[in-house]
Amino acid sequence: MSHIWFTDELVPTLESVEQVTRSFRSAAERAAGVAEIEQKARGEVCVHQPRWTRVEDASKLATSGRAAAYYQVRLGFEFDLPREARDAGAQFVFARCEAYLWSASPSAAHPSVYELFPRDLYEGEPRVVSVELGPELKVGDASGSLGKVSSDIRLGQIEPTVVGWFGAAERAPRWELRPQSKTLLGARHLWLWIEVPRECGGARLAVCADGDIQTKVGPIPVGPKERAWDKRESVVIQ
Repeated sequence: MSHIWFTDELVPTLESVEQVTRSFRSAAERAAGVAEIEQKARGEVCVHQPRWTRVEDASKLATSGRAAAYYQVRLGFEFDLPREARDAGAQFVFARCEAYLWSASPSAAHPSVYELFPRDLYEGEPRVVSVELGPELKVGDASGSLGKVSSDIRLGQIEPTVVGWFGAAERAPRWELRPQSKTLLGARHLWLWIEVPRECGGARLAVCADGDIQTKVGPIPVGPKERAWDKRESVVIQ
């Protein structure tokens, strides 16, 4: 069972509204465009409380040789639109889910992403997949090598066209979701495996999500009002 950690209202920035309506020829067209955006380009994302477990046997993992702990972390994002926006035909057509890792204590070292999932799921029907960490990581037709550290993890349905990145310094992972056949609504679970050097005293984790909502005037970027990582909710993994 997932617990909601916090909820972000996703709204367009003033710059994005100005950019979309700049090409409208008349004041009446611009006013109608702004009204369309205000009615439809609003959503929310409920962020689930991160869940994690420590990898007790990391002897078969490829490591840098420094003393570190390893954790499996589940992130959850649940996208929704107000009923009036849905009734007016608004749809999420793109979402970006991001995370950021930093040391839980003053340290020159920082936690980093060891592996993430999904990393590259492309067009096709949503499918039920499972992950077994070793000796082969298998997801549908994709496979890669990892040491065996756990039993299968049941992930459930994954939308097609999901691409993941480790991010700057391997501590700013993000996923981009582009559903092909239906609007992006409901819960999406994403997974990290992180390496936490001993001197960090744990890993502090914050998350964020934004996206595009399709309206009659085009896709409108929406996001949370607060984006600075040090001002967002965070948890310590240890």
